[in-house]
Amino acid sequence: MQLDIPPVYKPLWKEEARFYFLRGGRGSAKSWAMADYLLAHLVQNPDLDLVCLREVQKSIKHSSKKLLADRINTLGLNDYFDVLQSEIRMKTGSGVIIFNGLQDHTVDSIKSLEGFHYCWVEEAQTVSEYSFELLIPTIRSQGNKLFFTYNPKNETDAIEILKKEHEEDAVIIHSTYLDNNFAPESIIEDAENMKKKRPAKYNHIYLGQFGEAEDLVFENVTCRAIKEDEIKELECVQGLDFGYTNDPTTFCINYIDTVNKKLFIYDGFYKKGLLNSQIANEIKKLNAHKHIIFADSAEPKSIDTLRLDGISRIRGAIKGKDSINAGIDFLLDYEIIINAHLKEFMEEAHNYTWAIDRKTNKPTNKPIDDFNHFWDSCRYSVSDKITAKYTPKTPALRINI
Repeated sequence: MQLDIPPVYKPLWKEEARFYFLRGGRGSAKSWAMADYLLAHLVQNPDLDLVCLREVQKSIKHSSKKLLADRINTLGLNDYFDVLQSEIRMKTGSGVIIFNGLQDHTVDSIKSLEGFHYCWVEEAQTVSEYSFELLIPTIRSQGNKLFFTYNPKNETDAIEILKKEHEEDAVIIHSTYLDNNFAPESIIEDAENMKKKRPAKYNHIYLGQFGEAEDLVFENVTCRAIKEDEIKELECVQGLDFGYTNDPTTFCINYIDTVNKKLFIYDGFYKKGLLNSQIANEIKKLNAHKHIIFADSAEPKSIDTLRLDGISRIRGAIKGKDSINAGIDFLLDYEIIINAHLKEFMEEAHNYTWAIDRKTNKPTNKPIDDFNHFWDSCRYSVSDKITAKYTPKTPALRINI
């Protein structure tokens, strides 16, 4: 096994601590570096156990299992690891790698992790203070280590507070795409383009600095774990935006509270290259075909095809004049909560901004045509309610005789 370790990640291998914080911007290969480190140590110590966590894990596909399996294959480590459906086992020892969601644990259930030697928390910027309070005292076997990979968001996030509390016993690495010798050309081009046009956004997205994009369309968004008790009595509203090669197909399962003005973005998918038959399969996997789905009415052929594939309750979204801005106005009346595992949705929430007038360099009243695929599906999900709100009521006809 031979690894080419970028200089920025060498402290991960050379310095000893209980806590390891790998933070930084997009394209910095934090997760790859973490996966390689953990696999190498498990090869050397095949009786060690590793638990891989994130705040919400709806299924195994939302975990880091695929990344680890890919790296096992790429590094030629198949003689050491047995990749099973829901876990990875060591062939040369008793060690196991499991994958959990922190939200699924209680004070009692998390005790099942007490014997694990290594713990890796992915997307740590989404983890709540409560989850950390459960986790940290639980991982306590001899020589235990806790690893956190994340993109910094706010200085007040729970992960940043945890880092400050344990910095005396921690290795802290901040990396960017500039530290990644294998960064794809597409990442470099996008970063340099953003650096010229939107420097504040570049600093946050690619350099991993604190802050949000400027002139956000939606500042009424919270990203956290959603509990089933919060939505069980609410109306389910669903939206679908079609994509294929360049744009993702985006589907969202939302629950709306019209009394308290809350919209819960509970689940969905965000994928490129899906055929209509594959879209139908993805919807069925989520059992979402049982509810009404509003899809982009500009794609009637795709809607008809999905009906033939068993998505019988799909219909075209109701659009009117200035439907985008009308939809935005409607959504701005609501507190929007995005479930913590929907990272692509969260990325759009943090980057969907008003377009800038080139002459005045000030924001216009039109949103950018980017980071909008999830938002389009979200607008479609409530399109009937938007139409009802903005359609004037016809006064009753009164006849006096």
